[in-house]
Amino acid sequence: MKHKLTVLAVALCASPALAATTWDSDLGVWATTIDAATYGGSTGTITFNDWGYKGPTVNGYTVGANDFQVGAGFDASSIGQRQHVVTKTPDYLTSDPASNVVGDLGDMTTFANANMDGGVNFYKWGYTTPTNSTFNKMLIDTAGNYHIAKQDMSFGYYDKFEYRDTTKVNPDQSYDTRINFKPYTVSDAKGWCGSVLTPNPGGLAQMAGQVTFDFAMDVYFDFGGTPIYSSTQLVPGFVMRSYGDYTVNVTTPGGDQQVFEAHAVGNNTNPESIVEGVGGTLDPAFQNDVSFLGAGVLPAGVWVSADSFESDGKTRKMRTDFNATTGESTEVWDVTIVEAGTAGAVWHSNAYAGFAYVLRADGMRILDYVNPTGHSDYVATVPEPESYAMMLLGVGLVGMAVRRRRSA
Repeated sequence: MKHKLTVLAVALCASPALAATTWDSDLGVWATTIDAATYGGSTGTITFNDWGYKGPTVNGYTVGANDFQVGAGFDASSIGQRQHVVTKTPDYLTSDPASNVVGDLGDMTTFANANMDGGVNFYKWGYTTPTNSTFNKMLIDTAGNYHIAKQDMSFGYYDKFEYRDTTKVNPDQSYDTRINFKPYTVSDAKGWCGSVLTPNPGGLAQMAGQVTFDFAMDVYFDFGGTPIYSSTQLVPGFVMRSYGDYTVNVTTPGGDQQVFEAHAVGNNTNPESIVEGVGGTLDPAFQNDVSFLGAGVLPAGVWVSADSFESDGKTRKMRTDFNATTGESTEVWDVTIVEAGTAGAVWHSNAYAGFAYVLRADGMRILDYVNPTGHSDYVATVPEPESYAMMLLGVGLVGMAVRRRRSA
């Protein structure tokens, strides 16, 4: 009989009760059962292989895939590092299995054997993660806890699918999707980072981590003109990781199979060396390159706080998010997802309940600050001289510096 250790996948998040995650000792993976009642009639499983990778150890306990804080949690008085991550154009090197993607809103276009590196599977559709989505002011305390304020996380607008045929039979194509998405975070992010386990947080070593946060997606319909707002989807307890493998196998009530597989590329790792269940090989040619990914299914709905609305109880409270990279500002719902039973809570239904997704992105990690008196509670800080230079440079300058070193 299988031995399973049950934990709550989002136990540390202020969100409604979602499916529990269990350790399947026979398969050696974390398994989440998708139940019809919670997920709009869809059923199936999502599994996560953590490669055996673990984070920091405090008081004899080592954090792993289902932990989102180290020890007592984030300590703002003991900052060891500050970094930011910027998404970039996919390199199409990660060895994820190809997907058969279809057009949306009645479009019968098909994209056979599509390369999904740096892309998103959502239902039967595909999207390419926009460049210049940013995670700014990613604070890491000396114990390894992450803290990222919601206003410091900015996603681009998902309205394209850059088709690359893995078999090289069909030509490259840029597809203008008809269903578009604008994600934004509605809670701060927390989690843990493995860079505190290495003496040089900017060096060539295995480093990975994960964060969890609640986010929203505004959905727009676009038939080649002005996008028209359709609905907002709310996702509680989303987990984004820079390590591990996901397998999604979920069936909608109508019998549509949603089967996706995705492999992370850890920091400093050659994407072409990824082996399922193991990870990849460190390579100086990819230093400070990183990919991150997450998977899930949209729930039927969530409870939101009464103060997510104006005094009339119906009109949404709005906030303006500013994107420092593009200089654009967007008005978004200032919503808070809460537990069922919270006084005054309002039920929000998701129009795309039961649709499964895998989100992938390629990015560059830039260290902005390393505490000179020590970045870690576990090892002494021994940064290389060139690491300090990288901390002070923007993404463009870093890229030029790397190219110059390689061509020398």
